[in-house]
Parts: sequence; C-alpha cells; structure tokens
Amino acid sequence: MRKIIKYIVPVCLIFSVTGFVHAEIAGKGSVSDKRIQTALYSPDNVFRIYAMKDRTTMIQLEQGETINTDAGAMNLGKPGTEGAPEWLLGANKAGSLIMIKPSRYAEDPRTNLIVSTNRRTYLFELHLTQSPALATYLFRFNYPKPPEVGKNPFVGRNINENPCDGIINKKYQKRGDMIISPYQVWDNGTFTCFRFPTNAPRPVIYEVLPDGTETMVNARPVNDILVVHGVSREFRIRLNRLVLAVRSNVENTGWYNYKGTTTGEVREVK
Repeated sequence: MRKIIKYIVPVCLIFSVTGFVHAEIAGKGSVSDKRIQTALYSPDNVFRIYAMKDRTTMIQLEQGETINTDAGAMNLGKPGTEGAPEWLLGANKAGSLIMIKPSRYAEDPRTNLIVSTNRRTYLFELHLTQSPALATYLFRFNYPKPPEVGKNPFVGRNINENPCDGIINKKYQKRGDMIISPYQVWDNGTFTCFRFPTNAPRPVIYEVLPDGTETMVNARPVNDILVVHGVSREFRIRLNRLVLAVRSNVENTGWYNYKGTTTGEVREVK
C-alpha cells in the first residue's frame, strides 16, 4: 500500500502543475438591467460577451478613445465567408462605439475579437446565446486611475536653509583626528551647526561640561547639517577611537527671535 501512494502523489502533482486555466471576465450587470454590463479594464484580461441572433451588442470605448487611427483595428478570429459571414461588425463615425451581431448564417460562431485603439488593446471572447436575458446589449469599462506621481518632498522647502541663521560666530578651533572633522562649524548663540561630508560616517557629538565631563548633545539633522540645540565652549566629536575637539572662545549671546522669521517680516498668528 505504501508503494501505491508513492507513485500516485507525483502523478497528481504533474497534472496540477501542467494544467492551464483560461479565465474570461464577464461584465457585471447594472442594477436596472443585467444586459448593460461593465467590467474593469486590464490589458491582461479577456472579456466575455454573449451575443444573440437578431440582437446587436455594442462595445463602448472611453471618451476620447477611437479606432480611427493608424494603429486602430478590429479583427475577428472566425469571420465566416464573404457570402456567408458569421458576424456583422462595424463602428460609428467617431470610432468610439463598436457594434457586433451574429449573422443569420451563424451556426457555431464562437470566436475571439481583438480591438486596437489609440489608447488600448481589447481582447474579447464572443459566445452565442439563445436567451435574451443572458445577451449583452452594452459592454463598457471602468478604467483604473493612473498611478499618482510621487510628491516631491522638497517642494515648498528651502533646501539651502541655514538652521543657525542670525548673529553668526564662525571662530572655531579644531584639534585631534581630522578625519572625522566637519568642514563647517558655526553658531548663532542658540544653536550650533556642524556640516559633515555626506559620504562619510556620521560621528557622535558630546558637550564638554565645566567640570570636564562629557554629555551627549540634543541634535537633529537638517539636510547635511547636524544642529545641536545649544552652544558650548568645547565639543568633542567621537567615532569609535577617533576623537576631535572643537572649541570657541567667542561669547555669542543667544537672542530670542520675537518675530519668528529670518526675513525681518512680522509673523501674524490668527
């Protein structure tokens, strides 16, 4: 019994892998009349239409879409002969409405229809039905919205903003491992700005307190600038065993920006 199970399981797997499923998309009937059908367009789907003798089916394209272009085309897989056509196929003058009708010669006219427009290619599978309730009178589409272009995060922002603007002190001295040195340091009496190369590891900044001990600063990045919330006579920049001292002997007294702006204009809060 064990041997039988071993042989059956691989056979089942082969059939499950090699089997193909042809899925056609039927339009969803409207609430008022099921023969008025709508489907969500996808270039990877084949859409099913039920046609009926003595009935005309119309395919409605999107506004502004037409087959009246160099790339426009309508082609039936099984049109029949010239004297006994299986399908009658046509379009309005604008090329936006396509009419399909099985001819009186149609016996088994099931076939496919390809429609090419100035915007899309449509793939249809045409079925013949004897029931008026199943027949497609109008087939139209809903179209997915194109993906929105991502918003530029820099729109409305001044990427060259100086977060330490004001009365600026640039008189800083550096000593130590220059490989981790910022290439610009300045303060405005309230904040201290360190501008580092963007292609180098970002070190950690410590403030040297009056008793000689170090404390990690409160800082935030602004583009390629690290803004330290505060000023100090000495900072120490560390990266693993690398150490750099940054000092300034300038007393740059902090000032409060009562206007809340760097342009000199008064900001009115309502």
